[in-house]
Amino acid sequence: MAEICFHWSQFTPIPTKPVALHELRVTARKTLRLMRADLENFGIDWRNYSEVNYARTQEIGAAVEFLGCDGLVAPSARWDCNNVVLFMDNHQVDENDLEVISTQEVDWRAWAKENQK
Repeated sequence: MAEICFHWSQFTPIPTKPVALHELRVTARKTLRLMRADLENFGIDWRNYSEVNYARTQEIGAAVEFLGCDGLVAPSARWDCNNVVLFMDNHQVDENDLEVISTQEVDWRAWAKENQK
C-alpha cells in the first residue's frame, strides 16, 4: 500500500478509484535477503533511500537476478517493512507457488492519510 500511495500520488490527475489489494502466498526457492547494512555496503545512501533514484537499486536487483535468484527481500523505502521482488525469468511458477489468499478493495487515499510516516 505504501508503494501504491507514493507512486499514485505522483500522477496527474491523481487517481481516485480504490485499489484491489491481494494477499498472496508465494514460494521461492533461491531468495536473497538484503538488510539496510547490505544496501549501504553496495553504495546506497540511506538518507536518500526514499527518493526516486532507482539506478543503483536496479543494478543491485539485476545482479541478484543474474546470479539465478528467483526472489529478493529488501527494506521498503516507503514504510517500515520489507518488499519482496520476484524475478519471473528465474521463477518456475506453478499453481503451488503463487496463491491468492484474500482480496480486498482499499481506498488508497484514505489509507495514505491514516498511515502517514
